[in-house]
Amino acid sequence: MKKWTAGLLGGVLLIAGATPAAAESDAQYEVWMADQGTDTIHIYNEDHEEIDTIDFDDVGENPHMLLFDDDYEYAYAANMGSGTVSVIHGESREVVGTIETDEGAHAAVPNPNGETVLVANTPGESLSQISLDHENGEYEVAQELDLTEVDSLQNEDEFPDHRPICLDFNADGSKAYVTIGGGGLVVVDTEELEVIEQFDKNDVHPHGCGTLLSPDGSEMYANSGSVDDGYFYVFDTETDEMIHKADAGGLDTHGKNFTTDGKYLYTVHRVSDSLTVIDTETKEIVAEQEFVGDAPDLAVTSPDNKYFYVTLRGPEPATGTHDMAGDSPGISVIDVETLEIAHTIDFTGIDGTDPHGIDIRVIDAGSTTYDNYQFEGDELPDTAAGVPFSIWIALAAAGIGGALLFGKPKTARS
Repeated sequence: MKKWTAGLLGGVLLIAGATPAAAESDAQYEVWMADQGTDTIHIYNEDHEEIDTIDFDDVGENPHMLLFDDDYEYAYAANMGSGTVSVIHGESREVVGTIETDEGAHAAVPNPNGETVLVANTPGESLSQISLDHENGEYEVAQELDLTEVDSLQNEDEFPDHRPICLDFNADGSKAYVTIGGGGLVVVDTEELEVIEQFDKNDVHPHGCGTLLSPDGSEMYANSGSVDDGYFYVFDTETDEMIHKADAGGLDTHGKNFTTDGKYLYTVHRVSDSLTVIDTETKEIVAEQEFVGDAPDLAVTSPDNKYFYVTLRGPEPATGTHDMAGDSPGISVIDVETLEIAHTIDFTGIDGTDPHGIDIRVIDAGSTTYDNYQFEGDELPDTAAGVPFSIWIALAAAGIGGALLFGKPKTARS
């Protein structure tokens, strides 16, 4: 078996190497993608063929984030334009409920306890907790938290705003980790719906997202990004201590997901159009792909670990804090082992399109797992063509070295 190697080719840090072909996957699943520009949910099978759509025109405006529960039975769409959350039965595609929360419902994340959904209302600067009664089809906002009224968040130098962006839960759902738009992260007790720990903008930089619980439940990952930088953060879920903070290796760090074995975290960067692979044990970047599509946003891994699905933003983004437009909207299907684009679902030419939220409905995880990759060493070399990697990042951020490091120049997005 060949190993991954990180090498310099034509001034660009690339990934080389391949592995023997694995047995044909027997996994069955669906990829659900929310096009917030056309108010449509697109559904694809494991062969990347569109098999269904759900029209949201009369349901909710700008379905932004889309996430399934742990049983893959119900999906929750946060409709940012209408300030609502829609509950979708996965198998029947039926929208069984739509609940008004607050202005700009950005992310609706189902609690692993199966009883509630926590919603980050970004411009509303609040959290809404929805109670679930699927048997009777009853859904309602049971608790609300106005983040502008939290005593520990009143210092404007530490918390310029109180806009919640992304969130995820610890393993038992008793705590939620929520990023704040102007910078910062709060830990919320989900039973009392109160802030129990906070990190300010100096700890977690502005435009934070990327909250994701490690497969073993011991760590919470988060990230942040701008046109100039990208960082990732790791928190101990028992103590809530930040145990790691580092450069994420790209510009405007955003979407991410673990490989199914939990060994690696794949992360995409919207401005540099790139992907980095982080070793979850060493917390080092061990591999990188310079281009995975224009303006890559959110991402999800297939249950057989074969593909990494990435949404690509449209030329006229329906939502966003800074210019994150892309010229080639759609979905990039990345081969997990080679990091190459294996397939593209192209939305170019669709009026108003803006692909964003994405998740997978697993029907049968199958028995085959594509996990024959291995990276060369624990970290990337300290230098590339004699220049430290950190300086390549700085040059790219300044608009000087971007073409060399990331493959093509980018217009600043702010």
